[in-house]
Amino acid sequence: MERRPNRPIDHLKSSINKVVLIRVKQNKMFRAMLRGFDEHLNLYLEEASQLFEFQDEEGNIREEQENLGNIVIRGDNIIFIDLAT
Repeated sequence: MERRPNRPIDHLKSSINKVVLIRVKQNKMFRAMLRGFDEHLNLYLEEASQLFEFQDEEGNIREEQENLGNIVIRGDNIIFIDLAT
């Protein structure tokens, strides 16, 4: 039996109920639990946080976050999705 190569949609399906990182067109980054998506790749996210990176006085990159709760991100705004580590 011929095995079909993994498609991006298969990776997205396997990421449901896992923490993901999402970057959107407005150069914003989010970390959240992926709970679902639809045919337009609109994402339903729980426990979402927007991440902010900045450089402190000593030149170190720091990260802060703003908790947003449950949100939906439109699929046409998404640049990438990756599993959080």
